[in-house]
Amino acid sequence: MRRVAITLLLTVVASVLAPRADARTFRDYETRAVHVEEAPVIDGRLDDPVWALAQPFDDFTQVQPVEGGAPTYRTEIRLLMDADHLYVGIRAEQPDPKTIVAQRLERDDLFFYDDNITFVLDTFHDQRNGFFFQINPLGGRRDGIFEGLEFENNWNGIWFADATIDADGWSAEFRIPFKSLSFEQGQDTWGFNVSRRVRYLNEEVRWADPAIDWILTDMRHAGNLHGLADAQQGIGLDAVPALTLRRIDNPLVDEHKTEVDPSIDVFYKLLPSLTASLTANTDFAETEADDQKVNLSRFSLFFPEKRDFFLQDSGIFSFGGLERENGIPFFSRKIGIDENAEAVALPIGGKITGRIGPYNIGLLDIQADSHGDVRSRNLAVARIKRNVLEASTLGFIVTRGDPLTDFANSLVGGDFNYRSSTLVPDKVVTGNAWFQHSFTGRYESDEGAYGVKIAYPNDIVHWKLSFKEIQDNFNPALGFANRFGIRQYDGSWRYRVRRTGRLRTIDTRFAQRLVTNTDDDVQTSVSAWRPIILSSDIDDVLEFRYVHAFEKLDAPFEIQEGIFIPVGEYHFDDGAVKAETSRNRPVRLKFEIRYGSFFNGTRLQFFPRLEWRPNAHWLIELEYDENRIRLDAEESLPGGMLSPVREVAFETRLTRLRVNISFNPDISWNTFVQYDNISDAISIQSRVRWIIEEGREFFFVINQGFDTSDGDFRVGRTEPVAKLGWTFRF
Repeated sequence: MRRVAITLLLTVVASVLAPRADARTFRDYETRAVHVEEAPVIDGRLDDPVWALAQPFDDFTQVQPVEGGAPTYRTEIRLLMDADHLYVGIRAEQPDPKTIVAQRLERDDLFFYDDNITFVLDTFHDQRNGFFFQINPLGGRRDGIFEGLEFENNWNGIWFADATIDADGWSAEFRIPFKSLSFEQGQDTWGFNVSRRVRYLNEEVRWADPAIDWILTDMRHAGNLHGLADAQQGIGLDAVPALTLRRIDNPLVDEHKTEVDPSIDVFYKLLPSLTASLTANTDFAETEADDQKVNLSRFSLFFPEKRDFFLQDSGIFSFGGLERENGIPFFSRKIGIDENAEAVALPIGGKITGRIGPYNIGLLDIQADSHGDVRSRNLAVARIKRNVLEASTLGFIVTRGDPLTDFANSLVGGDFNYRSSTLVPDKVVTGNAWFQHSFTGRYESDEGAYGVKIAYPNDIVHWKLSFKEIQDNFNPALGFANRFGIRQYDGSWRYRVRRTGRLRTIDTRFAQRLVTNTDDDVQTSVSAWRPIILSSDIDDVLEFRYVHAFEKLDAPFEIQEGIFIPVGEYHFDDGAVKAETSRNRPVRLKFEIRYGSFFNGTRLQFFPRLEWRPNAHWLIELEYDENRIRLDAEESLPGGMLSPVREVAFETRLTRLRVNISFNPDISWNTFVQYDNISDAISIQSRVRWIIEEGREFFFVINQGFDTSDGDFRVGRTEPVAKLGWTFRF
């Protein structure tokens, strides 16, 4: 089996390396920020006389729907600077403002689904990483940092912007403090690129190198922004003290208390490209609630990190191209959260992240408080990556500590991450190779893991092949692993027909996963074929899917409490239809229905979703997910025995309701209600966020639980929290 996989991999590599036509060439894109003494007022109107001093440019080109085509509407960019700020002025013409799609206001919302302007800055001009800024016509703002293909949405830098709509289109202004950026003082040239999306046409235009296979954050294809030699960074010190007031009442366990918790985060630039962070008495009271999930698999589910302290610079700790999957060596959610998803106090911690020459460095050290039977302990991670070749990295990682037990644990690993847009002219090719080894002191062997992946992530043809082995005793205590003693083979392929009419794309996709044990006995096989996926010019989608699966159970599988699927080999098939309407519309509908065999029985799943945006201030979203399952199973009996196999039927139901109110881009009130019939619990989080000004925020959060088991309705944990954080910048 491995020989077949290797042969296939070599065949694909050979096809990639085959001679190709010469790459097309684009002209150089150059612009300049003009130094001014008087700053414009940031109100979204380009009516300040100082904007007339800028050197405007408007030479944009379509990326889609017609690659290389002329833009439907004119877009003009102006750039100014003084010693402390970069100013960006934008004029986006659109003669019929009724066609402007602007339905979002909240900070860091997905403005991709609105008309928007996005620009990126490569401040070290190394063509590998940078800063991302985005605005929609209502002044909604989003930012992030990126390195290669890795994008981190939770950077939340301090910057200012506004936008206005008028009879001929819309305008926007940005003020970016240089203190919010990392760069080498005295360097005159940064990488720069900018794009505009006209949502009702689903049209994207870009300034530099407008190729559909290259994303905006690929700074190898950016233009050059000159005139920045006088930019000043200050001493690079931010102090963010915060105060949290919390009240807890839980009549189910007779818990009643009030807590007042001061905390502080300090950020200091050791070098222009290297930041040290110190946190004391870290508190995550304002963090958004997790989505509840119903697990019908044999393996634990992945819940993403949502805490800002760990999300900041998290891309530096990424490893081997692994994303939300088995075998990640470092997963920050293991720190500060116990096995029951309860918070664990973190009295103090430190982090150093950034770059020194060709090296990317991440050091994290946290002291976790005791909880349950686990003593207080130190948890540490060290990550280093060196830039090599055109856009590739070679790296190592070390972790130390086990947050959930008193056993010793450490891990070492290495990875090579390849990316090129010249190996195949005008196309992107990526690859990853990695290894890891854990050390627990309890095993003499089989504590390793390793894997490889090669991908061709382009628009018309998109494919990926990968392999990984996770040995029986591999234990990344600060990482994520949910299946051991396996070899896993994955492959996926997509072919796209791209059109310019109402029907925009037609896709065909196929994916295969094969999992064996380390003796190469097949344990799991899943083949998923999407013969047709239709997408309209405004992203209405219709999809058909067929899945064939095989599972070998070597032990009874408890699919629900007290219900066990017997040992055996199972083949099952199902089909699905999914339809969803565009996010352009005030009312968006999404519906998926799935039916077929499931182990030795049947499953019917339906998943309707309604999203209503009556205007930019409101979002009301209702989701419902139901599984109706009927199969032959064993049921638990008193004394730990299992009943004879008999037909069992059960249902899982999960409901989510979101009501979000954005009063303006700086004040939002989001309420999230969830219920599932497995836990028989209702959870409510109501969260107010007020950005008093950038870097200074107030949160008021109420977390409320209810227990509905046994047909009763009991008030559970009630936790109102108020938190104020204030940034002092030097």
